[in-house]
Amino acid sequence: MTRDELLARLQSIEWSDIEFKEATWAVPKDALSTVSAFANTEGGHLVFGVKQANGAFSVTGVTDADQMQNTFLGQVRDANKVSVFLPIDPQKHELPDGIVLAFYIPEATRQQKPVYIDGNPKKAYIRRGGRDDTCTGDELLRFIRDASTVRYDAEPLDVDTSRCFDEASVRWYRTRFAASNPGKDTATDDTAFLRTWGFLVEHGGVLRPTRAAILVLGSGEYVRQVLPRMVTDVQLHRNASTEYDSTVRWADRLTVEDNLIKAWQAIVEFYFRHSERPFAVDTATLRRDDDPPDYISFREAAINLLIHQDFGDTTRVPVIRFFRDQTEFFNPGDAFASREQLLDPGDKEVRNPSIVNAFRRIGLSDQGGTGVRAIFDGWRKLGYLPPEIENHRAEKSFRLRLRKEKLITEAQLLAQASLGAHLSEHEAAVFAFLMRTGQADLADIKALTGLTGAQGQDLAQRLTVQVLTEPLGEATHTWRLVPHLRARFAAETAKNTTENPSSGAGTAGTEATDQVTEQVAPEQAGLDRSLDRLTEVQWRIVDYADVPRSLAELMAHAGYRQRPHFVTAHLEPLLTGGVLRPTIPDKPRSSRQRYVLTEAGIQLKLLHDQAVAKPDEENGY
Repeated sequence: MTRDELLARLQSIEWSDIEFKEATWAVPKDALSTVSAFANTEGGHLVFGVKQANGAFSVTGVTDADQMQNTFLGQVRDANKVSVFLPIDPQKHELPDGIVLAFYIPEATRQQKPVYIDGNPKKAYIRRGGRDDTCTGDELLRFIRDASTVRYDAEPLDVDTSRCFDEASVRWYRTRFAASNPGKDTATDDTAFLRTWGFLVEHGGVLRPTRAAILVLGSGEYVRQVLPRMVTDVQLHRNASTEYDSTVRWADRLTVEDNLIKAWQAIVEFYFRHSERPFAVDTATLRRDDDPPDYISFREAAINLLIHQDFGDTTRVPVIRFFRDQTEFFNPGDAFASREQLLDPGDKEVRNPSIVNAFRRIGLSDQGGTGVRAIFDGWRKLGYLPPEIENHRAEKSFRLRLRKEKLITEAQLLAQASLGAHLSEHEAAVFAFLMRTGQADLADIKALTGLTGAQGQDLAQRLTVQVLTEPLGEATHTWRLVPHLRARFAAETAKNTTENPSSGAGTAGTEATDQVTEQVAPEQAGLDRSLDRLTEVQWRIVDYADVPRSLAELMAHAGYRQRPHFVTAHLEPLLTGGVLRPTIPDKPRSSRQRYVLTEAGIQLKLLHDQAVAKPDEENGY
């Protein structure tokens, strides 16, 4: 933590990644509780020498910084006080009001959790907001399951192998396996097949099914013994997500208490039953080569929910909720990888490797950890905002939201056009996101573009060179709009909340001619000519100017006869806003002068045409 970062946090609030303690004379008694909480969650800074009063923070300083640091680090390195060794990074800042010590507590590894204090596992903590909460019994068990060297889904079960499998599921699985792996199914019967591929393992001289085998291919009664809760709960709501009320009944619902193969088949059937754009899908594979992007994103998200859930957690149920404006996925069990890592290619550590491999063998789980990338790629093709991921280390849960909201809006295209910046498709996407949020990190850039980390860094640098963005801090991978753009787009957002009435067409005046055109007056200093939306007349101009048009042609198409008013009220804003351009800019009064859409204008027209063709912008549900 740099000095500037510390000063900035002193003006903010305590949250999940920072804790302030006065600690003037001695290490606070609850300091190790915070160490445990940070280590069990996502890491954070523990700061000594800061007092909190009436919701504000003030620097009081520590009396003997060296002794305080040595005492604290000694406690953290004492195995009797903290259950694991944590490589803590200490920093000292000399401020005008005193010396402040900042210790970065890293997140512990999966195998090290739960991190507890005083040799007592019941003294394990997690970070929730600005609090250190003692782990409940269920939370401790979740940590212990995830830390085990023997994965939970690989454990053999003492059940009757002649009755525990669902014959139809095994038959379907073997058919799909043979199609995906030609020549690899050489087993003479189901038992030999299940043994060859790890569903049956020898345990104490007897073949036993693994927990994964029952969950993937088991008969209903055995699945319910292994998992005494629903495999998934799928709900269809006719309202928007903002109107969700748990007391209001869903429009349709699917609950599954069967194996994962049957669960997946039921979820797909539910999806197609309610889809507004039905299409054929292979009944054997439940996919096809030309799947629409919305189905690809849904399919990968649903499979991830099925195979990555914490099957040892019987207190929480995976839920898929369809709303008019988005689809939400909730899973008990967090992802072991970070959001940024999930967007990178390559295999990731997973909670249920046996189940994941079982799905991969038949092509229902993509290789190389590409499932999350496929979700983002599909949503990107639809032009929507990137999917939202909430990976909660504290409550060990995973939430994914697929929002049906366009990333680039009419107002954003107009704003970009008025800047005169030449942005690539990827740069325009990141810039549109920045106009919404004010800042973006490297994970956001990867989500918006599908680029690698290095390519995302280069893109951010290009936007900085164009003086559109600036890095947020010296060593951070976060960027924000430059100050004048932050102020401008904040004002435009407020302006967009009020209605902008369209102008009507004029009816009286002199006739326009093809021979005389007028040069639009240059933009006056200090005058904000930026557009946030177009009038009805301007949309007529944009629709007509996909090829070069004379001023007379544009006026006639818009139903105008008064040239001065038409130019001032409608044409001039389109030119200064970067939507139209003259074909002969160096000869403004030429009789051959024509006006045509810029690249930004073409994109604006495409966006408007899509909205007119399908106003609700719905895909699928």
